[in-house]
Amino acid sequence: MSAGATDAFASGSSPSTAITVDTVDTFEEIDIDKMLEVNSVICIEKEIAADTIGGLFESTGTHFLPYVEDCTVELVGQLTHYYDGIRKSSLESLLEIVRTMYELSNPTEWQPGLNNVSELSITARAAHNTFL
Repeated sequence: MSAGATDAFASGSSPSTAITVDTVDTFEEIDIDKMLEVNSVICIEKEIAADTIGGLFESTGTHFLPYVEDCTVELVGQLTHYYDGIRKSSLESLLEIVRTMYELSNPTEWQPGLNNVSELSITARAAHNTFL
């Protein structure tokens, strides 16, 4: 190794080669939060997984009910993720879960008026008791 390379790697290792902090004034120019927000393959995989959960529940129906609560909790946790693709996919899947739960409840046709009371189906009651 050359003397310059050795000096560069040795900087800060002894009092004679200490790095002075007061000479570094570039911290104001660096956005540390932006440096930590890295869009990686993991983010893309999370986005695809979040996007798939809603469609999976829609396709499998009542067979997916044991997993809905855990998936919903995980999707709600992803709503604050820095990567917008994960937030979008999580919200879309949550709305799909709401839509599918509504369809599984076998809703009666809506009738206008104040006294419109409809009973929950057995599936909706079971899901309600499971989650609450």
